[in-house]
Amino acid sequence: MRRKRHIGLVIFLALIFTTTGCIKRQDSKGAKLPKGSEPISRTEFLMDTVMTIKLYDKTDEKILDKVFSRLEEIESRMSVTLKDSDVSKINDNAGIKPITVSEDTYFVIKEAKHYAEISNGAYDPTIGPLVDLWNIVSGEKEREFIPSDKEIEEKKALVNYKNLELLDNNQIFLKEKNMKINLGGIVKGYAADEVKRILTENGANTAIIDLGGNVFAHGEKLDGSSWNIGIQNPFEFTGNYLGIIQVKDKSIVTSGDYERFFEYKGKRYHHILDAKTGYPSENEITGVSIISSKSIDGDALSTTLFVLGLDRGMELVNSLESVEAIFVTKDKSVYLTENLKGKFTLKDGNTSFIIKEY
Repeated sequence: MRRKRHIGLVIFLALIFTTTGCIKRQDSKGAKLPKGSEPISRTEFLMDTVMTIKLYDKTDEKILDKVFSRLEEIESRMSVTLKDSDVSKINDNAGIKPITVSEDTYFVIKEAKHYAEISNGAYDPTIGPLVDLWNIVSGEKEREFIPSDKEIEEKKALVNYKNLELLDNNQIFLKEKNMKINLGGIVKGYAADEVKRILTENGANTAIIDLGGNVFAHGEKLDGSSWNIGIQNPFEFTGNYLGIIQVKDKSIVTSGDYERFFEYKGKRYHHILDAKTGYPSENEITGVSIISSKSIDGDALSTTLFVLGLDRGMELVNSLESVEAIFVTKDKSVYLTENLKGKFTLKDGNTSFIIKEY
């Protein structure tokens, strides 16, 4: 059953944001807000994570009502754990029959398959059987066993985005029995884009959207300056950042091996799985942040580039428009795509990391 609650303390999972400096109390049209008014925010637990929306230029709680109603709707359709969701119905009928889904579910699955195709399966929405097998959750520390090679091979054989069919009239079909879609690597990005749409339609043009680490810096700060978004230090506890990226009206999504993991016989096993090996991805990358105009792109690509590694990941992101990336490697090197140079700076006093040319 999905849990929902208001939470007084904002928890940042993959990113932190800072909004330092004097901000004039004006709405998005330049009019002064009522004296004594403060930004309004709401925090709820949805999609198995903490979500916070903070509005700086509006004080209308009804806008937040609309936002969280939409987030609940998305979860009800695309959750893999809710019995009556579109995704669960698709999975339950794998190898049996196509399922008619909502337009938004169809759109997200179409986008997911697109990223599977351009990455040659580095991102694969049919990875559900492997996700279930490993079942890596937040808060784990150690395990006494891991899946056997035989179990991994059996589940890996079910993972193949080419057997995911998008048919006419919003129908989705998984061609093989026991296949499973899991949209965990893309749905929060879509949700963030929907929140931005609702805010814009309701005249809220200065906001921070934080969907469990998927951050959308909506618009610009009220004084016209950029938002300062802190990129998580993958070697320290959540909330410690390695540097700041300055953005206006951009999505920032990070994937890292520090988010959910456990240790087995002294080795760390994290939650970002490589569909080709069946194991957690292993390469030089410890974290990837994607800066993009659409959060659905950033969500899918953060996972994709983490699995691809630095060379292939840089090649892919450089082939795309309106997308930038920050790669952090295990040797504490930081690599930026060209357009981020001058926009990202290491934290003052941070001598552990080095920004290198790629």
